[in-house]
Amino acid sequence: MELDTAFGLIAGILVVSALAAGLVERAPLSFPMLFLGLGFLLGDRGLGFISIGLDNNVLEVVAVVALALVLFLDAINLELTELRRDWLVPVLVLGPATLLVIGLLAGLGTLLLDLPVVLALLLGTILASTDPVVLRDVLRDPRIPRSVRRTLSVEAGTNDIVVLPILLVLIAIAHADLGGVSDWLVFVAQLFVLGPAAGFAVGAVGSWVMARVDQRFQIRREYQSLYGIGLVLGAFVAGEAVGGDGFLAAFAAGLAVTGFNQTLCDCFLDFGQVIAEMTMLLAFVLFGALLSTMLGQVPLLATLALAGLAIFVIRPMAVLLVLRLGRAGLSRYARQFIGWFGPRGLNSLLFALLVAAEGI
Repeated sequence: MELDTAFGLIAGILVVSALAAGLVERAPLSFPMLFLGLGFLLGDRGLGFISIGLDNNVLEVVAVVALALVLFLDAINLELTELRRDWLVPVLVLGPATLLVIGLLAGLGTLLLDLPVVLALLLGTILASTDPVVLRDVLRDPRIPRSVRRTLSVEAGTNDIVVLPILLVLIAIAHADLGGVSDWLVFVAQLFVLGPAAGFAVGAVGSWVMARVDQRFQIRREYQSLYGIGLVLGAFVAGEAVGGDGFLAAFAAGLAVTGFNQTLCDCFLDFGQVIAEMTMLLAFVLFGALLSTMLGQVPLLATLALAGLAIFVIRPMAVLLVLRLGRAGLSRYARQFIGWFGPRGLNSLLFALLVAAEGI
């Protein structure tokens, strides 16, 4: 991508999103839909302004920054006190319901797309991810019962931490580069222990240092905002450096800030949300252009059938079944509402890119 094209794209996203914000809030439309469509229009099958492939470095950088920031902010915003009181419904949705969704979607991938078992499981895992960006307006609506909003908020904020380890293990199986038991033990230790521990250490030490230095020298708010972004990227790098996963490390860093009752400046939370929003909108435009490029490479009818079943049947059915069997104590309408908000959003696209980047 040319430098002037990239700058023009960023400028257009910022201007359009600001001007259209009021209209989008009143319409049956969302910014992800709008910018995905814009990217498709600018792509190879549209105006041809953006030609992009899966191996594009800009797409990879935008995706990594967006997902790392989202996971870090999700961990910081996680309401642990409320979760301890009302844990049953979120646990049922995050655990059995997510695994059931993965299994059913993998079965559909095998039947409709004739995928091998491992690739079908990868597809099911990618599509089982839920996204806090898509749920943002729902979570802010006071007309929706608090218990329902809390369940969706916890699921959207922690679903990726359930899905991501499964995805990474399946990637390792697909590569078939882990032979003996000792190799798997090392892999699991790096993934679930070393990487998160490195990120946790960065988050705990980094937030403690900032609190002490700010107390002594009164650091300006804009620099505290930049420090927070550096903390997220530092946690990601630390997780990768010890052989783990940078995204799990970024989430662990946010948990450390929350768990030790450290406080990062509100200015960072605001600034981090703005940066995350900008990178996510840019990612949707780039994914739209990528979709425009790749449209002729997939069996379209089978893929659309898979999408329809995933959204309208699999997720709602899995959630309704698990919540009913788990005696969650929710009304039928509440269960249906939770079940509707399923596999959609940016994180599924980012996980798909992660699989493609691994050469699978």
